[in-house]
Amino acid sequence: MSAETRRPSEEHPLALFRDALLAQKDVLIDRAIERTKAFIPFLDELPRDALVDSIGEDALAYAHALVAADFTDLRARARGWCESQITLDQGSALVLQTVEAVRKDYLELTLEAFARGVPGAREGALRLMDAFGAVHAELDACYHGASEQEVAGDRLFRKFVDASPDPVALTLRSEGVLYANAAFKQTFGEDIPGRMLASFVEDDQREAFAKLHDAVDRTGRGRGEIRMRRADGGVYSADVTAFDARATGDRITARFMLLRDKGPLVAAEEARMQLQMQLQEELIASQAAAIRALSTPLLPIAPGVLVMPLVGALSEQRAEQMLETLLEGISKRGARVAIVDITGVSDVDSHVAHGILRAARAAALLGARVFLTGIRGPVAQTLLALDANFGNLGLVTCSTLQDGVARALRGTEQAYAPRRWTG
Repeated sequence: MSAETRRPSEEHPLALFRDALLAQKDVLIDRAIERTKAFIPFLDELPRDALVDSIGEDALAYAHALVAADFTDLRARARGWCESQITLDQGSALVLQTVEAVRKDYLELTLEAFARGVPGAREGALRLMDAFGAVHAELDACYHGASEQEVAGDRLFRKFVDASPDPVALTLRSEGVLYANAAFKQTFGEDIPGRMLASFVEDDQREAFAKLHDAVDRTGRGRGEIRMRRADGGVYSADVTAFDARATGDRITARFMLLRDKGPLVAAEEARMQLQMQLQEELIASQAAAIRALSTPLLPIAPGVLVMPLVGALSEQRAEQMLETLLEGISKRGARVAIVDITGVSDVDSHVAHGILRAARAAALLGARVFLTGIRGPVAQTLLALDANFGNLGLVTCSTLQDGVARALRGTEQAYAPRRWTG
């Protein structure tokens, strides 16, 4: 580096020319925006503030190059821009056309400064030409350095993203959405570019969305479940994956947001849970039916004779179940005698005794008699306390099951004996 470039910028011969250019920065920005919009239509979709910041940074880089004669920063910016344009499937002709438009803007401002007699304008013009030459060389190396396979791969990736059934957006944290694929626009509306992605998020999800961005800021990627608002007003339950794409020099160029609709997954999970609950209820009902069958078994031992041996405590609920099973069996099998054996019943209170008497009455209505066997002393006392006429009820009592079976068989043998034809 020469002694001239090592002196403070205020003493540099081109310092006044540099300051004159920076004083026209707003004019330069307006001209650059108008020129480039003519052949880059999507710039109309970007926020003006984003363009102003980017072009303003370029102006500062060129101003620094005037004094320092160091084009490193300009080359790095050109390389990063080139790589981002390749990713967006923009050809070299469009990029070089943009740079040429900017060069003309600087040249016009340089001629105006020369006409006003600004010191260093002539030397500054030559230095600017060197700077733009360095930018052109870097862009040329960038585009020609990318292999045909890489370019083809980038284009295929772009087509893949465009055709993705899931919404995909390319954003800048402060400038909003730069690109949205067809699925994103179909879900959230056509008016997408330039809008902040947070504007699609439900109000009560803003904090969760901010935490997702914080995670990406720290680690380069993040994932979370965010509820968003569709264009039609419906809720979009999104599984959001976000990550940063970096170009040369680890410079963040954009943030990708991939959205996966959780609605179908939630619906499928709800259907699965509902089916599981239904199967569980059916299993419980089946088990309950099996338990009821075991707790009140009804066994046919001979034509017209059924036996129901009861064991354990006989609650009111079980007594009702006994009545239901007994009447169903009598009706189904056409039984004349139903033996209810309570030898194994631990206790019979007045409510259960009433249930037995009800069973006897109901069986009589179906043309059958109930034999109550296995009666012990306490049970007999309970039945006597009811002061019921067992004969009128058709209830026959026996001390043991064997006795009841013998009496029932004797009666049914006569009832079912074949009759002699006397015609």
